[in-house]
Amino acid sequence: MASQSPEPAPHVEPAPHRDLWPGIAGLAAAALLITGHVLWMRTPDLEGSGAITRVVLFYVKDSNQHLAEAATLILLAAGMLFLFFLVAVARLAGNRSHLVLVGGTVFAVFLMVAAITGNIFAVTADHSEVFPVIPVTSLAAILLLYVAYGAIIAAMAGAAVMLFALWRAAQDTPSVPAWLGWAGFVVAVLSLAGPLTAWFTPLLLALWMLGAGVLLILNARAREGEGRPT
Repeated sequence: MASQSPEPAPHVEPAPHRDLWPGIAGLAAAALLITGHVLWMRTPDLEGSGAITRVVLFYVKDSNQHLAEAATLILLAAGMLFLFFLVAVARLAGNRSHLVLVGGTVFAVFLMVAAITGNIFAVTADHSEVFPVIPVTSLAAILLLYVAYGAIIAAMAGAAVMLFALWRAAQDTPSVPAWLGWAGFVVAVLSLAGPLTAWFTPLLLALWMLGAGVLLILNARAREGEGRPT
């Protein structure tokens, strides 16, 4: 009886639509990041002697407590969707993909830290009957808001690493268009100013994510068209 050798496993081509859903996730993450950041920017000014009064008057309103809770969920969802989007973006960077992954992961983690610390006071006041919004407790709110801003600074430092890596990749590979690399370079440079710019650089990053998400979707559509029989 002749022995039968096992047939080699068929070669499986990458799915032409593998970047489609990450691209859509990038668009969704960008939209959520803009929405959540705008809600976060509504928090009262913490400078000056009247900060405690402003914080108490802000958080004593049920509507502001509910919006803070919504901002938490929105930013957490943005961070999770960004990680899905990040994997596809890292593939574009070739041998610099590890820097993209590390920088993007740092951004996502600290974004979620900022979402929690910046809104946990309002969430607690909304859901706990034994936690009043008074001048004494508002000191905790002020501290948490500063921690949240520090987390945003750290998040944008991670984003700067990711964007600088993609900018360098754009010089070496056509996978990353020059316009995307240079747009990321500008956002990365502004992010280095840290405390001075962290209040608006997440919005610029969200705009960059919109462009990158559209690029991934177009790449997926182009590969799908190439794979169709003529």
